[in-house]
Amino acid sequence: MQNLISAFLILLLGSACAGFPTAENASTAYDPGPDIDRFLATEDSAEESKILKRLKESGISHATIKTHLRASAIGRGGPTGLFLGVPVKHMGKELTYSLYVPESAQEGQPLPMIVIMHGMGGRGDLTLQSWRKRLNDKFIILCPSYPMGAWWTLSAEELVLQLIRETKMRVPVDPNRVFLAGLSNGALGAYMIGMFYPDYFAGVIPIAGAISEPHYLHFLINLTNTPIYSIQGQYDPIFPIQFSHRINKILTDMKYPLTYREHTEKGTAHGGHFLPESEVPTLLEWLKEQQREPYSTIIRIVREGNHLDRIQWARATRGLNMAALQIPGPLPESMNIKDGKATTLIAVHKEPNLFELMGKNLLEMELYLDADRVDFDQPVMVTFQEMKELEGKFITGQKLVKYHGKVTKDTALLLWEFKLRRDPEQLYDAKITVVLEKGSQFAMKP
Repeated sequence: MQNLISAFLILLLGSACAGFPTAENASTAYDPGPDIDRFLATEDSAEESKILKRLKESGISHATIKTHLRASAIGRGGPTGLFLGVPVKHMGKELTYSLYVPESAQEGQPLPMIVIMHGMGGRGDLTLQSWRKRLNDKFIILCPSYPMGAWWTLSAEELVLQLIRETKMRVPVDPNRVFLAGLSNGALGAYMIGMFYPDYFAGVIPIAGAISEPHYLHFLINLTNTPIYSIQGQYDPIFPIQFSHRINKILTDMKYPLTYREHTEKGTAHGGHFLPESEVPTLLEWLKEQQREPYSTIIRIVREGNHLDRIQWARATRGLNMAALQIPGPLPESMNIKDGKATTLIAVHKEPNLFELMGKNLLEMELYLDADRVDFDQPVMVTFQEMKELEGKFITGQKLVKYHGKVTKDTALLLWEFKLRRDPEQLYDAKITVVLEKGSQFAMKP
């Protein structure tokens, strides 16, 4: 009997040493990588739900998921070379874009990318070929084409963002060195897309163009952490110099990161409405120095109803009597409500688990939390103060605690936010939604 018991113990120990599956190590057999890739590729909500369920039941940590997302974010290094007039479907129409990928853009060696928008009457292929010479094979160059160069429209904006996402998936793009540039109408588009999506870009380069509509100047506040390099001709007859002077003063007064270049050259066709080649070397030096800051401790946000995306880790989701602005273009656009208000949110990540918010015309906002910067084992506190403008200055109301407690990580949020942007530097584990009571606290004071 003693020998039989000894033999059984030897067999049991031998099985354990050989990796016999136990409750502790059974989950290690599950590789989450293929499921994560399927989640990112599918448009089927039912399949997404099944994948999320498997990830949660298998106990896969957010740290493991983030590691995979970062590895999959950089394009694998597809074909290099010049691709002109590539068709792309957009809003039921077939448009085109042109792309240049230098031979040095190999897997594991991401390059900076610059998106350049043409002016009225221009085309992406012509724009690309002129800029390819200027950039000396140091940049991936993406040049979309859009009717009339109407880059200020929502549909053009969606095209640009779509092409940025798709290019990131196929080509090794450095996520912290994506630039947005444009000439003439493209410069107006650079301002518009840049100030509504500032955290996408390491820098915005408007050339021979500016914002002329006063309603849109308020949204320059969004460029707190995004450098601007503006080139404008003193004798530009199409975008008069005073428009650029106005923007220059606003950004300078706010002490924003601005480089303003004003030239006196005159071209043969449109006076000072062009990019002098003499300006290119200085611009190239500036481009080399820029690196996006994907996480800032202070974010300033001004929003209207057509642009409610988050900027980095903060988002204004609902406001009081919000406007929904839109300048008409050649394709159908969404709502246009001029009589409403803009919504302002200033978000400060004061301490690891303390966020201080101030806002005007706000009803709801969201904060996105990153486990690398927030301690999820401890309570998170969020305070809010209402802002009011009085004689040209902002005053704040009473500081109120709007959230105080622990936050649970959300795998669906982590994957969905990555899927929307393909940004490996902005991976969020959870979010807090702050809802405000309707009405002003200033009005409630006796």
